[in-house]
Amino acid sequence: MRHDIHLSGHAFSLRPIELSDAPLIVSLRGHARRTRYLHRIPLDLRAQEGYLNRYFDRDGDYYFVIDRLAADGDRAEGLIAIYDVDVEHRRAEWGRWVIRPRSLAAIESAWLIYRVGFERLGLEEMYCHTLVDNTAALSFHDRAGLVRHRRLEGFVELDGERRDVIEHLLTRDQWRTTSVNLARRAQQLALRMNGAG
Repeated sequence: MRHDIHLSGHAFSLRPIELSDAPLIVSLRGHARRTRYLHRIPLDLRAQEGYLNRYFDRDGDYYFVIDRLAADGDRAEGLIAIYDVDVEHRRAEWGRWVIRPRSLAAIESAWLIYRVGFERLGLEEMYCHTLVDNTAALSFHDRAGLVRHRRLEGFVELDGERRDVIEHLLTRDQWRTTSVNLARRAQQLALRMNGAG
């Protein structure tokens, strides 16, 4: 959906995705190694423009570009989204998370997307689904303080095969502690990126 949520952190920011970002989607989703755990999409500019036009009309879906704040030239580092917003129960999923190779945006983009969900959208719960063999992402969510809520067997079809996922969950109460942890880690990384630490 079209939204106007902008949020800046220490080294990165989130901004609403625009039609002009279709080439970015194609570029990022074209990295086979970075997207091997994501649904396949057509790596075609017109197909992604069509996808974005449908997205702009869809409620409960907040898609963002992750930008580096201090960057010369191309600032876009990745993509991230909150979607399937359940207004009644004040919960939503987050994902569509893909970052450029060698980018340092992971920690801060996660912190920022949780801030959007809990502080801007007023959610009570946020969850994400990760394929069981994506051990790096599972470890990231564990270290961030999320709870492994449940294993969903055969939940996702990828490359013609039903695959299991782990659902990590973060509640508003847990966010109070997790926010401090992620913010501290993001700030430390930003200092190192700027040569101050």
